[in-house]
This record gives sequence, structure tokens and C-alpha cells, in this order.
Amino acid sequence: MLSIITITKNDLSGLIKNIKSTKILREEFDVNQIVVDSSETIISDEISKLLSDEKNIKYYWQEPKGISSAFNFGIAVSNAGWLWFLNGGDCVNMDLDCELFTKFLNNSSADAIIFETKDMKSGGILEKKPPMWGLWPPLLSWIPHPSAIVRKKLFENYGNFNTDYKIAMDYEIWLRFFSKNVNVDLVSFVVASFNREGVAYQSNKKTRSEVAGIVRKYFWTIIKKEFWSLRIILKSLIINSRFVNYKKDMPN
Repeated sequence: MLSIITITKNDLSGLIKNIKSTKILREEFDVNQIVVDSSETIISDEISKLLSDEKNIKYYWQEPKGISSAFNFGIAVSNAGWLWFLNGGDCVNMDLDCELFTKFLNNSSADAIIFETKDMKSGGILEKKPPMWGLWPPLLSWIPHPSAIVRKKLFENYGNFNTDYKIAMDYEIWLRFFSKNVNVDLVSFVVASFNREGVAYQSNKKTRSEVAGIVRKYFWTIIKKEFWSLRIILKSLIINSRFVNYKKDMPN
């Protein structure tokens, strides 16, 4: 049903927290975990040994090629219908109702489900959802990748993560999916805890640079979508105005 794809590099302690947090899902529910490791040999040997006794974990070592490449490797080796990108250092929420969570996955007809993530240190919600008018396109970059669970078929149909991006690859892929009119469920309960000490927060300037480039790349797609929304508004006004005039012209 679900593959948790976890990428890690030279962070044994973070990975240990991660796999402890996924234990119940792996052992009691139809969930497996794929660990894509790019650590140095001394650390990768420890990781491989550590994971050998864990249930429903597949370990792979990949030469360091960047986050996007590691994600894409995990996608390629997974045979699950749903994919969850939960990196080393990030954790499944300790209070997660695993039975309810898996029921959502089993019963949803959506292409993706966006849950919520809390900050590992403060315990607060990491990215609060914007008002409804600001949800799509996701220009405010509000989608928290540790709690966005996506059907594998989206990658098969519309392509994998773009390896040109080193940090903001998840932002790019959401704009790409948005341009294809995917169906998304928004569910307001926390499924993951996020480590703010990760590379995205340490490289804020680089992230902003990539995001700006991605917006430029999809500029006309975004404009096209906005015009489509305007067309729907005008169509609604015309239809309802005709109905009002029709009611007025009817004999009493």
C-alpha cells in the first residue's frame, strides 16, 4: 500500500530516530520503508548492519548525486501505490493514529493527500495552510513535503523529481502536478515531525533562488490557470444573470 522513502547521508543518529518512528507502521500495517543511503563507508556499514534486523526495510547505497536523484531512485525501486518522502532525521508523529491514517490511504480517491507536519523542537504546526484562495497554485510554498503522500502513478505519468534542483525540487514538482490538474485531499492532522536543521533551512538563499527560477519556469502555466478561474467566474455571472432575468420575465 505505502512505501516510506527515506534518504540519508552521514546522519546515523537522525536515521535511528526515523526508523524507530516508522516501526509500528512497518510491523503492523501494510507499509514498507526504502532507505537510500549516500553515507561514507564507515557510516553506511553501520546503517546497513542496523537495518538488517528491521522488518520491512530495504536498504540501498547510492553514490552521492543529490536529493532529487536519491528520491528518484526510491521511486524506481518501490512497488507501492502510495509514496511518502520522510527523510532521515524526520519522524512519523509519535501520536499518529496509524489505523486511521492507513484508512485514509485505503479509502481516498485522490492523487495525493496533504496532511500536516509539526516542528520537531517547538511542537507547533510547521506550515499552516493559506486561505482557500491561496491554495492553488501553491506559490506560497505551503506544502510540507514530510506530510505530503503521493500516488506513484503521478511520477509515472508526469515525470520524477528534476535533478537540476538541489533543494526546491518538491516545490517544482507540485507546480508541475498542479498544471496537470491532480486531485488532492487536505487533511488537518499531524503525521510527521520535521527537523528544521535539514539542508533546506541551512541553505535559505539557495532555496529562494531556485524557487524564483521555478516560478519563472511555470509563469505562463500559472497565468493560464488564473485566466481559467476568471472564465469560470464570468460564466457563473452570465448564467445566473440570465436565470434572474428569466424569473423576472415570467408571468405572475
